[in-house]
Amino acid sequence: MTSDSLKTYYENILASIQDGIIVVSNDYAITTFNPAIEEMSGISSSHVIGKSLESVFSGESRLVELTGKTIGSGVTYSDSDFQIIRRRDRKPFPVSLVISPLSDENGNTTGAILVLRDMTRARELEDTLKKADRLASLGTLAAGMAHEIKNPLGGLRGAAQLLKEETGDEKYKEYLDVIIKEADRVNSLVENLLNLSGPKPLKLKSVNIHKILDGVLLLEKGILTESGIKVIRIYDPSIPSVIADEGQITQVLLNIVKNAAEAMPNGGELTLITKIFYDYIIIPPHPPLRKGGGGELGRRETKMVLVEVLDTGGGFQEDALSQVFTPFFSTKSKGTGLGLAVSHKIVEDHRGRIKVQNRTDGKGAAVQVFLPIA
Repeated sequence: MTSDSLKTYYENILASIQDGIIVVSNDYAITTFNPAIEEMSGISSSHVIGKSLESVFSGESRLVELTGKTIGSGVTYSDSDFQIIRRRDRKPFPVSLVISPLSDENGNTTGAILVLRDMTRARELEDTLKKADRLASLGTLAAGMAHEIKNPLGGLRGAAQLLKEETGDEKYKEYLDVIIKEADRVNSLVENLLNLSGPKPLKLKSVNIHKILDGVLLLEKGILTESGIKVIRIYDPSIPSVIADEGQITQVLLNIVKNAAEAMPNGGELTLITKIFYDYIIIPPHPPLRKGGGGELGRRETKMVLVEVLDTGGGFQEDALSQVFTPFFSTKSKGTGLGLAVSHKIVEDHRGRIKVQNRTDGKGAAVQVFLPIA
């Protein structure tokens, strides 16, 4: 193999590795910067080859410090909870970091190899599990409270109805109507709390997601028209049916569309997108043993239907994004803070996933719902 073909061979290997690879010499000059680290950092290799690690990652002193320790001592350092700053949006990007010494044939340290692994998926999975644990704990407490509240609440409402029927004074009837209305509102909150307390039986069947979306838009037609909101449908006609409880998924999408509409009181665009998502990772809670080996136990990729709802409202503050699924947290003055919490639980019960974020173009919010294909 010629030197040119050998060089191409090694370049192809580096380009094929999904982990970010940076190689530096003893004087911290960058000699290798593979495509994976280009994607993670948002920096082109053509701009960094030959430059010092410190100048390229000027705001990340710990990266430079650990690299210096490895070069000086010949010892490998690692950090599973590291982060770098992406240049395109100046946001932290979670990675695991391993820095190993680069040695020549005589065992002398000639530089260092930095391996950075994208931990975005792992962090998202951890966050999902934490939210699920939090909701489960709250659900247990909510169930006990809800049962204690429902009985006296029903008595209050019944008494108010009886008084309304017996009194002839219209002023008192008006007051009693308020009591009945507020009792019904509290009962609705209690019912939502009960929805968080444990899995509801799913009436699973093959359903057309486009039919559900169109039904939701029909239900919300009044508020959408009144607010001057333009609806844009970008449906993939080749999408197969999803396996779901039609009533519960309708509730989820209705919550999302209603929230989007309320974020645009003075008009805007509501965009509904459907498509196939190919690399959704699912880890069963009780993975079956597999014969033949290969891959992480129980971990598999699967195709999912993705429903995305985009609005052109004000979006979310960064601190609010981490709490959108927390019960009773709401950015709306009259919100109960239970809509997205209940939606999250319903989607999780379907072995799917729901994600809320700001749009990448900065024009509002985006909610993604992933559901299993039938």
